[in-house]
Amino acid sequence: MNNARKPAHHRVALLATALAATMFVAACGGGDDDAPAPAPQPVLSHQLYTETNETANAIVHFTRQADGTLVRKETTPTGGAGTNAVNAAGNTVPDSLVSQHSIIASPDGSTLFVVNGGDDSISVMAVDPSTGALTLKKRSSTAAGHIPNSLALNHGVLYATFIGGASQLAAFKVEADGGLTQLGSYDLLALGGLATAAPTQVIVSPDGGFAVVSAGTGSNAILSFPIAADGTLGAPVTSAGVLATPFAGAFVPGAASPVYLSTGISTQSLNAFSFSATGALAALGQASAPGTAAPCWLVVTPDGKTAFVGNGSGSISSYAINGNTLTLLDATAALEPSVQAGINSVAADSWISPDSKFLYTAYLGDDKVVAYAIGLNGSLAKLGETVIGTATHLSLQGMVGI
Repeated sequence: MNNARKPAHHRVALLATALAATMFVAACGGGDDDAPAPAPQPVLSHQLYTETNETANAIVHFTRQADGTLVRKETTPTGGAGTNAVNAAGNTVPDSLVSQHSIIASPDGSTLFVVNGGDDSISVMAVDPSTGALTLKKRSSTAAGHIPNSLALNHGVLYATFIGGASQLAAFKVEADGGLTQLGSYDLLALGGLATAAPTQVIVSPDGGFAVVSAGTGSNAILSFPIAADGTLGAPVTSAGVLATPFAGAFVPGAASPVYLSTGISTQSLNAFSFSATGALAALGQASAPGTAAPCWLVVTPDGKTAFVGNGSGSISSYAINGNTLTLLDATAALEPSVQAGINSVAADSWISPDSKFLYTAYLGDDKVVAYAIGLNGSLAKLGETVIGTATHLSLQGMVGI
């Protein structure tokens, strides 16, 4: 039948029906070649990862349950070689990388970066958005230095420190395929005016303006490198003598002005510093935990209220953060006994859930990961543990979650 002969009100009804059908098709994702592509699927949260650091290096994946407990999932090779618990001096020990942040995640949780200290390489791994499982994208050799041990990421540029070699710091552009293109390498000794350097950590300041390097416990120095627009690094500001034997550092989340915290091994302390616009550190205060041994590793709750320090002896100390003031809450908020004769359990790399409710710690001398619930007063209640089962029972390294 010819639609032109239909009454006007009937033609309007047909038009409305057709329009509704068109809108329905568009809403289902069809019928419009110019429609925007769907947004990338967000990465599933509640994942945790640690590095075996064995000769055939691999990442162990856990899922985090609502109650904070862990479920172990698959183990994925990095394609590179770990140190297998052998340190730079050739000794078999826990924490052979002598560092914090040997494994890190991109801010969106889509990518993991991990050091392979045994073959001087770094692996880039994709995270499955639905399961958290990993796939190796690419492993890249790092000619800049020897034994990469700590990583930091800033706007597509990866920074890595090295225990030895001609340069102890390097910057790499992360390519789309996971490859790393070196942008620059940096000699901490020459640039920082140091007599010795064996860096333990690199992190990026909250504004993305500086790469901050703990230059090693023997250096008594922290170096702040300004980051240029292309990711390369400028001449560092050296903060020397403000802290004895620094190991790990962290910025306090949400602080009105940047506050940098650092562990101090010889002083058995946690130390607070202001961080100036030039990257210089100035002491604000200190809180000590007498009786602890080797306070090295550091993690701060995302709400900025509590800091936990992992001690080489196998205990965890807790500190309250109130502005610029640090207060010791408990020198032994947690303690794991040694399981190997003559080997400390070593409470090392830790990660805290985004809601500040759960702490996860790698005990390097005990070859295990322990989950804790964080109380309102900063107390720790053990939820459970998982033994990793590395070949030496000592090579475990690093911790990160998404």
